[in-house]
Amino acid sequence: MKIVDLRQTRLEPLQGHTSKGDQPKWQVKGQWYKADHMGYEALAEVVISRLLKKSNVKDFVGYEPVRVLYEDEEKNACVSKNFRAKNEILLPFERLHRAYHGRGLAAELAHMETGEKIRYTVDFLEQTTGLQNVGNYLTTLLELDSFFLNEDRHTNNLAVIRNEDTKEYRLCPVFDNGLSLLSDLNDYPIGEDVYRCISRVKAKPFDRDFDEQVSAAEVLYGPQLRFSFTRNDLTTALNGLEEYYSLETIERVEHVLREQMRKYPVYFA
Repeated sequence: MKIVDLRQTRLEPLQGHTSKGDQPKWQVKGQWYKADHMGYEALAEVVISRLLKKSNVKDFVGYEPVRVLYEDEEKNACVSKNFRAKNEILLPFERLHRAYHGRGLAAELAHMETGEKIRYTVDFLEQTTGLQNVGNYLTTLLELDSFFLNEDRHTNNLAVIRNEDTKEYRLCPVFDNGLSLLSDLNDYPIGEDVYRCISRVKAKPFDRDFDEQVSAAEVLYGPQLRFSFTRNDLTTALNGLEEYYSLETIERVEHVLREQMRKYPVYFA
């Protein structure tokens, strides 16, 4: 097991953007470390990035497990490469909308229907950034969230990347899936019935129902996501994580993924 000593490394400022609290983060020599905060976020990041290798998603961040030492306490964490160049910044949809319209995107969308919210967001992004195929990109994210049960895709966790020199934009790779797979043990304790937990997970940002917002997006921009992994691949994706997490946790994540495969065969068609 690899242990990285971060006791002398500056903790990145908390952004306060997530609806459930920020993970501790550190940046060291072009790599980002994120420690578990609510439960097993790092495990979720690692497993999802491994499974995305067997999908049609081409641009995503790869995560690997690690232990970090900070303030004399060891924590489970994950590590990834920094996907931004030195002159690039991450610009959340919420902040971008406020810059152009004087109010946040979430407030603008509040009284719209689900499909209208999605269309408005896509049109706003394409008009202000010059990017194309934002609808396809956003639909893919919503499909991924429905499958992996990501409950934290709010408008501050959706972002584009802007080059501060050229003022050009690009879409973010798929990243920040830590609050997926029932990783928040405060809300979904180990030992509680998995099906009951799954039924309580609420979607964001366009509808509280995953299937409703996916359906609305696919009506507008068509289905996007395709997986090619098998049940055996699920077991492979969890290999090595027993060094960091209990067998009960790993078995629960595999159970959740098998249930999602059963529920969403359309992503494997």
